[in-house]
Amino acid sequence: MTLDEIKQELTYFASGVVKLNPGALPHQIANAEAQVGVEFPPSFRQVLGVFNGGHLINEPLLGVPPVSSALDLVRETRQARTYWGPIGWAQAFIEIATDGVGNPFALLLDRIDDRGESPVGFFDAGSMQIAEIVASDYLHFVWFLTQDVKWHHAPDGKPLSREAVVWTRQSVPVRPSALSPWRFNEAWMIANDPALARWR
Repeated sequence: MTLDEIKQELTYFASGVVKLNPGALPHQIANAEAQVGVEFPPSFRQVLGVFNGGHLINEPLLGVPPVSSALDLVRETRQARTYWGPIGWAQAFIEIATDGVGNPFALLLDRIDDRGESPVGFFDAGSMQIAEIVASDYLHFVWFLTQDVKWHHAPDGKPLSREAVVWTRQSVPVRPSALSPWRFNEAWMIANDPALARWR
């Protein structure tokens, strides 16, 4: 996965639909690393240098200061350490995005592959644990998130009509057409991110 491939995927959207911030400067990235006491993986530094957080329609990507407080990974990571640290959030987790309902995605810097990259995990705020590894590195995470946003939205940013997930008291009948492949189709995920197999 490359940054150019992600940029190509983003051309699906009309101008102005995706709002990504200009890239962070090297000293801003280094300052953020110092503030949270970690060294970011190469792919994360690379992407931050091109766009420093922003919004893929309604999906936030966090960046390093100076960004708006809602997109500040230093602020969000420190809050997660304060509130969740004693009950599940490790010092090596760096918040990079959220699912919109209070569950963050985190770079898991306590796990490093032979490329020097760390996987991205989904932290379930209900069970207070990493419930799923969703990408082998930050570049794949952004690519997957882009695919998910494209699956849910037209190029102009308007939501696409999809079958609803039906909840009942006894079960959750889910038709395949109700779900985006990201996080629900493991074969598709590993086909597009072979290194993910190591972490799943």
